[in-house]
Amino acid sequence: MMIKDLQNLFNKITLTEIDSLKDIVKNHIFLEFNSLYPNLEEIFIFGNERDPKEFNRTVQHIFRAIKVFLLIQNGNFNYPGLSSNSMNQIFAKIKKISDFNHDLIPIILVYHDIGKFIRKRDHPQQSFNLISEKKLLNPFKLNEKIQVLIEKVIQYHVLFATIYTGESTYYGTYSLIKDAKLVNLISEPRYLHLFIDCLEVFTYIDILGYSYSRIFDHYITYYEEINQKLKEILSLLPNVESSLERALFYSYSWIEWRIAGALRIFQFITTQPHLTQEFYFNKLRSSINSIPNNVYAISNWQNLVNRSLKESCRIQIKYGLAFLMILAFGSFHRATFNQNVVISPNLISFWIILTEEIFKRSQGDTKALWNVYILGIKNWFSIPSKSLIKINIPFIRSLISNAKSEYNKIINEYFLNLDLSQIEEEFAD
Repeated sequence: MMIKDLQNLFNKITLTEIDSLKDIVKNHIFLEFNSLYPNLEEIFIFGNERDPKEFNRTVQHIFRAIKVFLLIQNGNFNYPGLSSNSMNQIFAKIKKISDFNHDLIPIILVYHDIGKFIRKRDHPQQSFNLISEKKLLNPFKLNEKIQVLIEKVIQYHVLFATIYTGESTYYGTYSLIKDAKLVNLISEPRYLHLFIDCLEVFTYIDILGYSYSRIFDHYITYYEEINQKLKEILSLLPNVESSLERALFYSYSWIEWRIAGALRIFQFITTQPHLTQEFYFNKLRSSINSIPNNVYAISNWQNLVNRSLKESCRIQIKYGLAFLMILAFGSFHRATFNQNVVISPNLISFWIILTEEIFKRSQGDTKALWNVYILGIKNWFSIPSKSLIKINIPFIRSLISNAKSEYNKIINEYFLNLDLSQIEEEFAD
């Protein structure tokens, strides 16, 4: 079994040692890993030649994720942000999946991020493409349903996390609902539950696969809610209209949370007494008082949510959390904030202007998904403060109005590219 090969290999290295790996291609673990999965060698060579730094980071993440999974499975993973009860709940879900198929999660972990070597911005799709085109799963001799399950978890592996962070919405299931191969698989309730449970379990492991990530007990509660809602949405298939309506319903009720994602509500809610849901929402509500009239004239929060931002549910932000945080705070940081912090009106203004632009460009198509890519910045920490302070409402309006968009007829989805490379270019002086 594949799981035994990974256990034998990763017993030779600790998490601390994985985190300290520098030139990973020269490490004995990497060489042994390559020998276990020779069909990755060509992809690895390409990735390392194209961007050695990103290659090292990605392989290091894959290794750490595998190690975390093995430690949890063996009951040996201790994490300061999670209680023993939370760890037991994660362990129970991993065990349930592993009892169904021992190699299911390990295969997902090995292959989930290889698409980053092709293109980072849509790497789940790129990973899926590589797996399909190069038939990377053939050596495992999986039955057809298990293979499709693995491919689809990899193809949609960021959905769960991005719904939680607010970058996406439940309407992001639009892509899944239109995926005939997935719909066929999850027409069996057993595979629907397996698919969503794998997405959830993978997301825990994926987050813990970065040494700097921090999660807490409340993740368990919120992830369970997302799990159940996704199952409910997809269980309504093959009735596409009902499924999309339910996805929209949950997305509407999620609007305030998704915008508050820029304040990192998902990470820090309840970790301090004052960090309640209402605290975060009130910060957003207060910020609209500073929005210019030419952006939003009615200073009523509920009207804003129910009218001006209703169409925002169709918008799925890709790699945008750092930018959204900069809009809220004027800087990018992963820490929490105190009770007196003031949120910039730039954040809400961005959502208002973007939603208006999306509605205008949709040309009457009120159901299709919009994928908004935040491009042009490799390292958010490297942007100087003098550049960040010039990200104002005129800049936001120009960025969105000048963005290039395209429509994919095959999948009936739109794409909008917000190119932020001009930040460093225009504000360099």
